[in-house]
Amino acid sequence: MTISDVLTEAFEVYRRLLRRSVIVAGLIFAVVSLAQALAVQDRTGLAELIALLLSLAGGLLVQGALVEVVRDLHEGREPAALNDYYNRTRDRLGTLFGTSLFYGFAAILIVPIARWSLAVPLVMIERLSRRDAFRRSSELVRGRTGKVLLLVLITFAISAVAGIAIRAAFTFLPNFAANWIGGTVAGALTVPFQAHVLTVLYYRLTEPERPILPEQTRASWQSVWDEEREEPPA
Repeated sequence: MTISDVLTEAFEVYRRLLRRSVIVAGLIFAVVSLAQALAVQDRTGLAELIALLLSLAGGLLVQGALVEVVRDLHEGREPAALNDYYNRTRDRLGTLFGTSLFYGFAAILIVPIARWSLAVPLVMIERLSRRDAFRRSSELVRGRTGKVLLLVLITFAISAVAGIAIRAAFTFLPNFAANWIGGTVAGALTVPFQAHVLTVLYYRLTEPERPILPEQTRASWQSVWDEEREEPPA
């Protein structure tokens, strides 16, 4: 496993799943960014707290849902309806929330950023508890801590730079609209990349010989809410 290989595969997953990834993330970040824009205007402690909680929960919901999207395709299943991915992640949201908070506090020590970086994919794919996800992540990363740390930092840097550039593109709008629309677009485009990098890393460490995605995946579903599937063109 090399950093360039993981990033290359993550960009390919991002490219192939761009439309559905943006839909999954965009619907959530439209709400998150609205709360953040309101908090900027309101500037009260309650508004800022609500925006922070929505940001944490929304980010985890998106990451978990996108892990499930890649998992379905990786394991040869047809893409599910969008609400199915949200429902699967919502069922694990408490575990994801606790994992994220603990990871955030521990990341001050730097090393856990790498050692526990696979916690979210493990909570979703292997259905592990927070403690078991951290333990299993440490086992998978062991011997590659420095490489994984660099990968995570590069991923965060790419997402941060892209997010700043996207938000800057909307500064011509009034402040409220710029914060809401810019935040929505930035979240919809950057958070999926972060989720795909960690999902690719998980599969590269657990199933190194198996492709992340099959050669052919359907480009779309009939409806993001309907359980029915679109038949492939003749």
